[in-house]
Amino acid sequence: MISEPGTIDDLVADAAAAGHQVTKRLIHDWVARGLLAQPQRRRTGQRGSEKALHTGAQRALFLDLLHMRQPSSVRPLAEVVLVCWLFIGDDNVVSTRQALRALRTYVGDPRGSRAWAKTRAAQFVQPLCDPRLGTPRSRRELLKAFTEAFYMGTYNREDLIAKCAPQFEDKIAFRDVVQSLRRGPVPGRPESLLMHLDVVLQAGKAVQDGVVDQDALEEVRVQYLRIRGADAEWPDRSDLEGAMAELLVGLGVVILARSRGLSPV
Repeated sequence: MISEPGTIDDLVADAAAAGHQVTKRLIHDWVARGLLAQPQRRRTGQRGSEKALHTGAQRALFLDLLHMRQPSSVRPLAEVVLVCWLFIGDDNVVSTRQALRALRTYVGDPRGSRAWAKTRAAQFVQPLCDPRLGTPRSRRELLKAFTEAFYMGTYNREDLIAKCAPQFEDKIAFRDVVQSLRRGPVPGRPESLLMHLDVVLQAGKAVQDGVVDQDALEEVRVQYLRIRGADAEWPDRSDLEGAMAELLVGLGVVILARSRGLSPV
């Protein structure tokens, strides 16, 4: 169990001991992308400047991310960092400063990958893809339509409402699905769902444009944890799957409120 701070050389050695061959360049890249925090600089001594130190928590996080990394994208790793920041709430583990860089990596360029757009769409419509709602075909069509919306950053309102409608038709099934979830409010009709989509797309654009600051992100976390409740249990798989969609909805609300000179409730 790693608990002591270490230099970049220590991180390379940690990785090698765990069976991973990494370079210092990868570590610098991960710091720039928010997967790792900026190391703590040390004072220059008589022998010159000493190498900066990564905290013990960041050394442990580095190994966890190495075990989970995929060759095609670092975005899933950015999501892990953001979930840690959101639920653990300890800046000694993941700071808001690091989370903001990770969020920029997570959002990235929406036109960069249709597969990533599908991942984001799946997170967003996850409650509506429950087998109790609609039909297999309607769920596939719903995911396909939202994937296109996330990929293009825009959508045809009438078409998307039509794709959503089958999931809301059985009111009793919809109520049962919502009651089985431990997450924020789920829109109860297609028009409300599209309002959520609008704020998510707006949040993504704000992140890309660099107008989201640490204060806005911290406000989202405070609101999210308040809604979950102080006595909420440790998140399960369902909570984690919906976390990023809810984070972006919350961020969109904060950005919208700021643009109108309001404070989100």
